[in-house]
Amino acid sequence: TATNEVPDVIFPLRSGCGYRPYQDAHTPKVSPITDVVARDGKPYDPPQLWIDTERAIKDAKKFIYIWGWAIWAELELVREDDSQKKWETLGEILKKKAKEGVRVLIMVWDEFMSTDVNPVGLMGTHDEQTEAYFKGTGVTVFKCPREKSGHAAKMGDAFMAKTTYTHHQKGVLVDAAVPDAGPFSKSRRIIGFMGGIDLTDGRYDTPDHSLFKTLKTKHKNDFYCNVTLANTGDTGPREPWHDIHCYYDGAIALDLLKNFEDRWEKQNPSKQDLLLSISQKNDFVVDWTRPEADPSSWSCQLFRSINSDSVNFHRDIHDKINVRKGRRYDDSIQKAYIHHIRRAKRYVYIENQYFLGSCHSWLVHETLKAPNTVPIELCARVEKAIDNDEEFKVYICIPLHPEGEPTSAAVQEILRWQSRTMEMMMDRIARTLHKKGLADKHPTDYLMFFTPTKQESPDEVPSDLAKPTSGTVAAKSRKSLRYMIYVHSKLAIFDDEYMIVGSANINDRSLNGNRDSEMCVGAYQPAFTKEKCGDGEIEGDVRTFRLALWAEHCGKAMPEHLRANSDECMKAIRQMADENQASYIADEPKGVKGHWMSYPLNYGKGTVTSLANCKNFPDTGGLIIGKASNFLPNSITT
Repeated sequence: TATNEVPDVIFPLRSGCGYRPYQDAHTPKVSPITDVVARDGKPYDPPQLWIDTERAIKDAKKFIYIWGWAIWAELELVREDDSQKKWETLGEILKKKAKEGVRVLIMVWDEFMSTDVNPVGLMGTHDEQTEAYFKGTGVTVFKCPREKSGHAAKMGDAFMAKTTYTHHQKGVLVDAAVPDAGPFSKSRRIIGFMGGIDLTDGRYDTPDHSLFKTLKTKHKNDFYCNVTLANTGDTGPREPWHDIHCYYDGAIALDLLKNFEDRWEKQNPSKQDLLLSISQKNDFVVDWTRPEADPSSWSCQLFRSINSDSVNFHRDIHDKINVRKGRRYDDSIQKAYIHHIRRAKRYVYIENQYFLGSCHSWLVHETLKAPNTVPIELCARVEKAIDNDEEFKVYICIPLHPEGEPTSAAVQEILRWQSRTMEMMMDRIARTLHKKGLADKHPTDYLMFFTPTKQESPDEVPSDLAKPTSGTVAAKSRKSLRYMIYVHSKLAIFDDEYMIVGSANINDRSLNGNRDSEMCVGAYQPAFTKEKCGDGEIEGDVRTFRLALWAEHCGKAMPEHLRANSDECMKAIRQMADENQASYIADEPKGVKGHWMSYPLNYGKGTVTSLANCKNFPDTGGLIIGKASNFLPNSITT
């Protein structure tokens, strides 16, 4: 594959952009993150997402657009002084900005199950509560349904879309001052934040991912646990949350704006006059970009999963989208993954909330609803590397299990599709190794699945926590002091050169184009590409960000991390992760070093089976290998 630009998609590659990735909602400047050496030779200085987001919102003079799967007006973005009973909330800030004359528009997914009578709904997205909070203020809230439009929609399909599929995109756009324009300039540009982190409860976390110790400080007004639902802020543990988000400016921010405007105009046409005119007449420098020679300049490209029920597709792009059952749809996120997997020369690193697909190649055909080809494309790339004697590795980071009770039918079925996907991948790689005559090699030398977990020490548990009810998961967790870290990231990094970040999971709900609406941005630095660096290491900001993530996951910056495609790197991480797994699943956990452990299944040469000593998740129960429900619609769980 010739270039980083993904061809034949709606949005072209944009140059001269500003781009900054964030790990978690707040990343303190402490070890091991700062032990990573950045490209300038200095310790990595991590940015803080919600501090930057709040500052950008407060600095807006003309407009603030927010869209998301969930938006919570009571969210406290910046939490510095723990002695405060309450910090300033997102809702308070937005109401102040609206009073100043700033145009504030919020577009949140309209969850079908949340109503005036039951405002919490099934998913806890706060859409009803957010609308009620801003009623009578200058803030406009549009609850945006995910529905099938038009007379051709069948009743069953329309009901499925409205109750099952979602608007999953999440981001913020604001106006900002133009750099170096002078103190008296009225000129404004557009900047934005987009990725995997909704502005809602439970998302505030740091790379430490505490379980108990912040319940009375940082999380005193924001307890969240959507895994074991009986847990409370008085007992703990909370659900740790790992995620990735990004900052954007330049031409890519205009593409994010176009997505917002086209969605608003399609589904809220009666209020399209509320969209601010972004033009020179209104003091906007619409063609503002960074010089390409600027080391901080990035090239970015927007990708989406969305169909004509939810967005306006203009006639001039119809040749770049598909049609199914009378609906035009954009599935460019999947195209971007395929393009860059095929372009990869050294390694692929993926963090994702879900990982399932390529069902037509599963060893046992249990569903046809997960045909996305990302897993099999990864296999094909590994197989090619084995055939050509190349050093190539694939690292995949996923949560221990999806949100929800791990014994529930939905969670069990998703785990089943996940283990079928893993099994297919290990089998294909094992067959290639056998064909090549590499009897001393194992599929896990090329492909590994990791999951982050946390165990705290007894002295980190606040002494005034309530005693949980005996026999509950909360009681078991209090005894073991262990819990999973929920991976909500939607990240892929290729060769330390290129990264994709956004809202899309590796499943067909996110990649199909006709189910959940999603968005991602692919980004790279023109000064740090395969073409510029040749056979040498690519040592730009993409690499620094990966190293910071791996320092978080491994608990330290390891020298082996520098060459992700090497056997030494895979071996070092796997050894640490295997030791962590043995400790975490033990009857008396001994503590984990860092967070990563090997995903707790047994990987044979072509098989994936339950561990003999750990068939169910510790403390919570539920088969790790999963189980098909035989009654849930597969469209929900794939």
